[in-house]
Amino acid sequence: MSFNPRFRHLSGHPGVVVRLDTELVVRYRAVDREFVWAPAHVVDTPAHLDRLAESIAADGIRVPLRMGFNTSYGYLDGNHRIAVALRLGLPDVPVELVEEPADAPRGHGHPMDGADLDVIRAAIEQARG
Repeated sequence: MSFNPRFRHLSGHPGVVVRLDTELVVRYRAVDREFVWAPAHVVDTPAHLDRLAESIAADGIRVPLRMGFNTSYGYLDGNHRIAVALRLGLPDVPVELVEEPADAPRGHGHPMDGADLDVIRAAIEQARG
């Protein structure tokens, strides 16, 4: 995977895919796409969310959300998917977890809750066996 400057806060290293509680993941989203739409030149957010909801209801989330994290911040990529997960009442979602260096830029990250960090690290350990 190559570095994408659009997501400069996320390293180019592959992470570990786990399932996490939707309520934990939603705390680290940049915006709520049900209320803050993407620019129209990017996507028609209401129509996109409706189509995505149909797809996820039928097939589940096929592309895991991506969460970069360190001890200070969590950075979520997947604001549309987490909005749909909430809309559909999904109890958990697939998330690719990538541990970022401590000096990673904050970007649109949110402060990391210590209890959430414990859950994230435990999920990684369990996934790695």
